[in-house]
Amino acid sequence: MEHVEPPPRRFTEPLKFLPVAFMCGTILFLYIVYVFQHCLPRLQFGVDKEHVDTVIRDRGWWELVVFHSLTFMLIISYVRAMFTSPGGIPANDKHWDYHQQQLSYVPSFLVEKKKTGDRRHCKWCGKYKPDRTHHCRVCRSCVLRMDHHCPWIYNCVGYFNYKYFFLMLFYSMWDCQLIMWTMAETVNKTIEIETPFLTMFVVIFAETIASFLGMLVTLFFLFHIWLIINAMTTIEFCEKTLPKKDAEPKKTETSLYSQGSIFRNISAALGDNFLTWLLPIDGPSGDGLRYDRADAFAPDDKMALVAYDDLEATKAVRKSKSACDPLESLQCNNPPAGDYDVRYS
Repeated sequence: MEHVEPPPRRFTEPLKFLPVAFMCGTILFLYIVYVFQHCLPRLQFGVDKEHVDTVIRDRGWWELVVFHSLTFMLIISYVRAMFTSPGGIPANDKHWDYHQQQLSYVPSFLVEKKKTGDRRHCKWCGKYKPDRTHHCRVCRSCVLRMDHHCPWIYNCVGYFNYKYFFLMLFYSMWDCQLIMWTMAETVNKTIEIETPFLTMFVVIFAETIASFLGMLVTLFFLFHIWLIINAMTTIEFCEKTLPKKDAEPKKTETSLYSQGSIFRNISAALGDNFLTWLLPIDGPSGDGLRYDRADAFAPDDKMALVAYDDLEATKAVRKSKSACDPLESLQCNNPPAGDYDVRYS
């Protein structure tokens, strides 16, 4: 049997917190500068009423409320993306346990196989892989519908936390765009009016960071919108567009997991209720082990995983073991076709 790594323990490597600390520090820095150097001065506290510019004050209140709303949603999405497990292969489940030289019960809904036609398995986890599952060497575990490993959240982005990662990008984009466009006036004032050097430096630096991150995150967010619409992950996109080592031609076909419409593809990633798509609640309703497709399966193929001992294929193999050698059991008895096929692994 191949080597199986022990289950990883999260948050045990302090150095991997550095990107998280950088993210938190950047959010805190932009928050302090925007609120205390831009919004509050626009509210004109301590200014006589006859000298108050009501237009600027009203804009200051509007910017303050919108900024705090976006930042609140950003923080919630960020925390949930970091602390929500992306999903893994079920433990102690004989449907997914991998053992060499033993019979494997192959769910008929599986699409991805090796080039040899065998069922995919992970040599590090000792598990058969569901569709769209990949092993992350950073997290040292297999991740359901793995998109990528994100060091900024110290977590993999997978089936159960992809929505929170996507919303983190969404609210980060609008937060940075808001700072970039509304604080430009404050930057001009610090340059035109005599201002302490430290204040001017901090304001210009914050504007620069917000502009850079705003453009970068916007492009990344648009890319993920395209991925969701096309029912793809970052890994699947790379597999379809990048040439292989053996000089195979690029793959440009559409995703196997597209459900045939944009609305359904978005629902598969952000949840069934469109009213909560932009809220960090109610993720996808599936289990991450199987996926609906445009070429829908028959209703019988969508049934839940039945108990291992209740499978007709299991009973047939047990009977065959008393009649012939286990390695020839398939030739002695052909188990009835059902949700699982029997084959050697």
